[in-house]
Amino acid sequence: MSDTERRNQDSLWSGWNRTWLPRAAYLTVVVVAVFYGTTWVFRNTAGFLVTLVLSVFAAFAMLPAVEALSKRGWRRGLATGVVMLGTAAFSLVFLYALLNVAIGEVIKLVGRAPDYVESVVDWANRTFNTEFSSDTIIEQLTTDQERLQQLSTNAASGVLGLASTAVGLLFQALTIGLFVFYILADLPRLRAAVLRRIPPTQQLHADTVIGITIEKVGGYVYSRSVLAVFSAIVHFVAFSLIGVPYAVALAMWVGIVSQFVPTVGTYLAGAFPLIIALVEDPVDAIWVLATILVYQQIENYVLAPRITANTMDLHPAVAFGSAIVGASLLGGVGAILALPVAATLTALVQTYGDHYDVIASGTIESPEEYEARMHEYAQQKAARRRLRAERWREFAGLDSAEEGRGGAAKS
Repeated sequence: MSDTERRNQDSLWSGWNRTWLPRAAYLTVVVVAVFYGTTWVFRNTAGFLVTLVLSVFAAFAMLPAVEALSKRGWRRGLATGVVMLGTAAFSLVFLYALLNVAIGEVIKLVGRAPDYVESVVDWANRTFNTEFSSDTIIEQLTTDQERLQQLSTNAASGVLGLASTAVGLLFQALTIGLFVFYILADLPRLRAAVLRRIPPTQQLHADTVIGITIEKVGGYVYSRSVLAVFSAIVHFVAFSLIGVPYAVALAMWVGIVSQFVPTVGTYLAGAFPLIIALVEDPVDAIWVLATILVYQQIENYVLAPRITANTMDLHPAVAFGSAIVGASLLGGVGAILALPVAATLTALVQTYGDHYDVIASGTIESPEEYEARMHEYAQQKAARRRLRAERWREFAGLDSAEEGRGGAAKS
């Protein structure tokens, strides 16, 4: 390489260093700063963002009721206030009923503690040939001052922790309520403000997304509310017939928790009345368990498909997976919000996604082929059932004729 070429290459390299290297370093610093700044902001505002998401979800859930009152001539602010007050009143009544059940059962359990101790001691003595004395155990439990002091200290700290948690929840509820009121009362102006920031060619798509979101969230709450009412009525009648105490509160608990807590809501809803019935009478607990299991099957195969057919078009596997992902991201709140979010995304994919004809497969039949085969099988089964019924009628008629001839011969 000649000296001239070497000098040209060195000048190019030095020019690149002076021009691009500072730019690359500056861009790297900016990217790192933006990344860490965004992470810091998100970490410190995560609670607020969750509150805002909950507020939007609650507002969309109450929107159908507010729109119905607004169409009847109510001012939007008044309609929003009435719907929110009704929701708050129902929530307070529900919480009061649950607290009444819990406190009553705890008092009853404490009052029956000596009987439970005596039953356990008698069982242990019979089973293991021991000679424990229930009176001695009860006396030791009630005379141990150090243990009683420790229990009282723990109870006091627990009460303080519960009070601070209650104050935090109350503040969060008031914050959510304020956001919900503003969203519902000013929704037309909010919608117009959002669409003004979008080019006219894209406003239709944005409005479609907003409409689908409102429809799916409202449909989710509507369908779950209807199922909750059915569940509460059925369980109230069953609990009343069985003789379980606090039938109204327990029926409300089963209806609401089983419908609005995904994946594990059914088990949580059934565990509480089962424990209450078990404290009262083990036989009642068996009847309660049977009632919950039978109703769950009726709901899964009869009620839910008909009620949620037009409101929550979501495959059970997708619902289960979305609940797990939502719980992993935001805990219990994410699990509750996961289903309407998944339904909204599914509806958007169905609206804007491309659809093609499905090719035939030699190993897996299409849904249409499966339905046709099941329909043909059902027709064949019905034909066999009719044939057996006809044969039975012929056989029964032959037996009747023979009995008639036998009676005439005797006479």
